[in-house]
Amino acid sequence: MLKKIIPILTIIIYLIAFLLSFPYIYDNFFGADKLDSIRNIFEYGIMFCSFLVFNALLFKNKYTAPIAVILCFLLSINVLISMSCFFIYHSGFNVGMAISILESNINEAMSMSYMFILPGVLFFIFLAMVLYTVIYLKKNVVSFNLKFGAIALIWLILPFAFFLKHRYVSNKGGGKMIKSVYYHYSDFNTALKIQEDINMIKKNVPVFNIKKVQPGIENVIFIIGESERKQNMSLYGYAKKTTPYTDQEAGNMMIYDHAVSPAGITNLSVPLILSSIDPDEFRYRYDKLSYNIINMANQTGYNSFWISTQASAKGITAIASMSKNKKWVNGYDEVITPELRKVIQTKENKFIVLHIMGSHPNPCNRLPENWNSQGLDCYDSSIKYTDHVMKDIFNTLKNTNSVVIYASDHGLKIQGDKLLHVDSKESTQVPFFVWFGDKVPSEYRITGHESKLTQTTYIYPLIMKYMGLETPQHYKNEENKYLNLNMRSMEYDKLPE
Repeated sequence: MLKKIIPILTIIIYLIAFLLSFPYIYDNFFGADKLDSIRNIFEYGIMFCSFLVFNALLFKNKYTAPIAVILCFLLSINVLISMSCFFIYHSGFNVGMAISILESNINEAMSMSYMFILPGVLFFIFLAMVLYTVIYLKKNVVSFNLKFGAIALIWLILPFAFFLKHRYVSNKGGGKMIKSVYYHYSDFNTALKIQEDINMIKKNVPVFNIKKVQPGIENVIFIIGESERKQNMSLYGYAKKTTPYTDQEAGNMMIYDHAVSPAGITNLSVPLILSSIDPDEFRYRYDKLSYNIINMANQTGYNSFWISTQASAKGITAIASMSKNKKWVNGYDEVITPELRKVIQTKENKFIVLHIMGSHPNPCNRLPENWNSQGLDCYDSSIKYTDHVMKDIFNTLKNTNSVVIYASDHGLKIQGDKLLHVDSKESTQVPFFVWFGDKVPSEYRITGHESKLTQTTYIYPLIMKYMGLETPQHYKNEENKYLNLNMRSMEYDKLPE
């Protein structure tokens, strides 16, 4: 009896994983589109059953059996992705997450490995169930005949049928494989194409015809924080004293009280902040990322520097690579301050980007062993550690003609005991402030609080201002459009809380 139950359970688990990655299909069961949901479940169920028969036939020959193992292994990875998104992020999978995976590196993957223990166990269980089902079908059900041969080909034929339907029936002029038993293939395919577009921006250096209206500040520094929630900063009213030094400097700052990020993950938000590309263009005009603040600095008399404790990521690194001087340093964020001290020694106009690890998951790994958290949890401790780094940076720049712009790339949403990268207003609320060195000219030194909703894409024209450049009357994203994890632009007000 158990031998027959396992194949059925395998099919059910596959379909559950599919629904976990596309939760809207499940939601539509209870709405007007219930027939579409039923059809989708049926289509993917048919393709998966065909896939099992196909591999059962491959297992009948010792030379083709290894191919079946590889196909089953890849399919199990597909399910692993679905399980990981559900158990870690409580969400479906999307193109934004595919970009993050492709742009990840070994150090980042290792730091987050603890989060994948449960999905990893489920991966091996599912792989074992798939292989058991395939072998069971090989021994007891399938045989080499026309009927099973036709069934075995369905999972290969249907994607092309969907492709033709998409192109010539429901979406003329478009066309792509929108359905496959490897249902995350489309997301990764889209992500790879986006990466190709990113590489194009290195080849397209624009010419900026921008007027210089006054001498710029000598050192214009933009610090990109990571995954820092303003809700957990005492600077913004948090009960715990997580930013004691920055709090003391509040009188020397312009503080944006209601700042929000343009996207929920680093690989989308940072390019939007650093360039003049509009969220509506992000999916189709990646070449416009060449219109970025690094290229502008290079053409307006500023020597450009990119110093990072985050390992390279293709999207952001494409912009970083345009800096005249770039360096990725290993260690905790405090190692970035000695690099900054070296850079500011020269008497020239400099634009410096410092990209720090901040509170990147896992925040416990962002703290030196001797760091005293004073009873704070790892996340709050990582914020206090960032404040410690900011103290060193401010002390380094205190008696200079320097301005420091600080903003986190995005926030995080708290759900239970987890901090999540999701599309929500909570996870867009970020710290954003400007700090001034003692020798900054009075015409630039504007302190206080800005109470209106301000998206961090405003940093682009703000940097232009501090470089002494004529700033646009209207900056590119005053409407506060938000680029969601499905790579679609939406109105910020329509984000869920």
